[in-house]
Formats: sequence, structure tokens, C-alpha cells
Amino acid sequence: MDNHLHEKTKFLMQRGVLTAHEREVLDRLHQYRNAAYHRDTLEPDLISDLVLAYRVLADELVGRHKPIAWTMASSDPAPVVTPQQLRGRLVEGVNVDVKAMAHRFHDHAEKRVQAVIAAVATAQQLLGVNSSGEADASLPDDDMARMLTGLSHVSKHLTSWAKQAEGLKSKTSSLTGLMIPFINLDRDLNRIEPSVRRLDMILDYWEQRRIDELRGK
Repeated sequence: MDNHLHEKTKFLMQRGVLTAHEREVLDRLHQYRNAAYHRDTLEPDLISDLVLAYRVLADELVGRHKPIAWTMASSDPAPVVTPQQLRGRLVEGVNVDVKAMAHRFHDHAEKRVQAVIAAVATAQQLLGVNSSGEADASLPDDDMARMLTGLSHVSKHLTSWAKQAEGLKSKTSSLTGLMIPFINLDRDLNRIEPSVRRLDMILDYWEQRRIDELRGK
């Protein structure tokens, strides 16, 4: 399942083996699984749950669907194993509490949304945004101002994102049902979080400069 999974799931969806939602969840969870394996981008508060969710969903799909075709020509004397016989091997000894997982997804998403809310408030303060939502016109048009403006513009989405994060606690009917709203929110937050992290770095730098000046350095 590791190599070119996106193309494989596309083919399986076209053949009616996977639904569009199942394909989206499996593809996204595979990205999280690879992030954990390669340690490129980790989600420290959630990565173990995401990898577990990938295993559970993969196990469920492998066991549920009939094979499209079998290649029987083989010199291997081992018996052919059907997908139904594979079910359970990926999650052997694992007990998944979807309700508890939903609460952890909620806590993780809420923390991320709150970080964006705080960054937006700081950006608007630095831009001198008035009650009409207009920034101080005298500010220079540079990279810093453009980053702050981009943060300020997402203020219209904050209420919706907060509601989506809160709603994750009730998405406990199935693993797929839980992952779809989480993936949608995750995709939206990923677009703005680089600016949030950059602003945090700038603020930390300014704070350190202020401390150094007070110490006479």
C-alpha cells in the first residue's frame, strides 16, 4: 500500500471498491503515516492516533472488499490468502475507542484554532485595524505587512473553524465519519499556520531584543 497509493485508490474508486470519502480519508491518513515514518512533519499531540486510524481503516477496507483479480501463477507453495483472511492482522491486539479518539481530535483541533485566533488578533493590532476592518493606510507594503494582512483576512473564518473543532466530539459513529470533518478543518488550518508560526518567531525575537535592551546588552 506504500507505493503510489493515491493512484491505486483512484483506480479502486473508479471500480467502485472505495467511496470518494473512503479514498480521501485513506490518502490523508497515509500522508500522516508517512510523516510519522519519515519524521518530516510530526503532529506531536495526535500522530499516534492518526497512525492508528490509518491501520484500522486499512484493515477494515482490506477485509471488506472482494479482490478485483487474482494472479495465481506462482512457484510459492504457500496458500493464497484472501482479503477476508487478512482482516484483523493490522490491528491485532489493538482496541480502538472511537469516542476517546474523537475527543483527542477535538482537543488538538481546538488548540490549533485558538493559536490562529490569537495570531489574527495580534496581526490586527499591529496593522492598526479599526472597527470597520480597515488597516492603517500609512503602513509600508512589505513582506511583514502582507503576512499580517493575510492573517487578518482569515478572521471571517474563525467562528466556522471553532464550530468545526467543537463538532469533532460528536463525530463518533464511525472512523470515516470522524476523519472527514477533521481532514477538512486540517486542510483549512494548514494554509494559514505557516504565517502563525512565522509571527510567533518574530514576536519571540522582538521579546528577546526587548529583554536584551533592558539588561543593557
